[in-house]
Amino acid sequence: MQYQAVVRKFGSAQDVVELERAALPSLRRDQVRVRLLARAINPSDIITISGAYSGRTTLPFIPGFEAFGVVEQCGEEVHGLSPGTRVLPVRSAGGWQEFKDTDPGWCLRVPDDLTDFEAATSYVNPMTAWLMLHAKIGLRPGMRIAINAAASSIGAILIGLANAAGVEPVAIVRSEGSLERLLGRVEAVIIDREESESDLVAELTGRHGLDAVLDCVGGARAAVLADALRPGGRFVHYGLLSGQSIPNSFWASHPDISFSYFHLREWVHSEAMDDVQHAYSKVAAQIVSKVIATEVREVFPLEKVRQALQSALPLRTGGKVLLA
Repeated sequence: MQYQAVVRKFGSAQDVVELERAALPSLRRDQVRVRLLARAINPSDIITISGAYSGRTTLPFIPGFEAFGVVEQCGEEVHGLSPGTRVLPVRSAGGWQEFKDTDPGWCLRVPDDLTDFEAATSYVNPMTAWLMLHAKIGLRPGMRIAINAAASSIGAILIGLANAAGVEPVAIVRSEGSLERLLGRVEAVIIDREESESDLVAELTGRHGLDAVLDCVGGARAAVLADALRPGGRFVHYGLLSGQSIPNSFWASHPDISFSYFHLREWVHSEAMDDVQHAYSKVAAQIVSKVIATEVREVFPLEKVRQALQSALPLRTGGKVLLA
């Protein structure tokens, strides 16, 4: 038997996630069973539970896109993995349970240098940040970039990776409390107050010529950020923290910029797993060297998933909540 966090209807995570006990099925000959040790609660999990992706999510399901564990058992047809191997099973949800049966080809090898908690936060945000900076915008010394929600977990990772490449970004945050955490690591900190966009407009007016913008907020603010880009500058949109889509008028008013979306899930599903492992190995090395660091705020046992969700929501700055 094992504990599983199960969603049988879409809605608010605190209301619809149920802890259940289930029997372990027989392991398929071509799969591995991973004993999961630590799991992150991410915005992508909460959004999926809400039903935002109901067209590609079949009920009931077990949430959790980011979970670390060790191989417990291998099917008879499995080669190249052995019990005890440290792995991240990717390409599907299912991390909020004690064991996950999965395709061995979808298991990223985790280096021994990472702690269990580092491993449990080494995939979603670090991979997204690294790929956007290096594969999407081609980060290089001297570039001028802007990052919104810069005090978030992924914002801190983006800043750390940019600093390592000799770039100090323009950081956009929502509160005065985030200022001290960012000083010395960024070119400037701009406070974008929710009740008015005038401050953001004023601060960015003198900063035309940005090479790239990394946007995880969306909404009408996207146009203000795009106004600060140089002709041909790159606008990468990877999140919707505002809950509002980028207005249709955005594209007509910014015909001279390069716009693209980035979703880690789509990238992973489109790439060969050897390439995904190669990218992950580079990211893991940055975590080992402390270029990338993720603060862990609280850790709850899986059996207390409801309490963990109450602590994690609403999603805010100040570190990740883990299920261990």
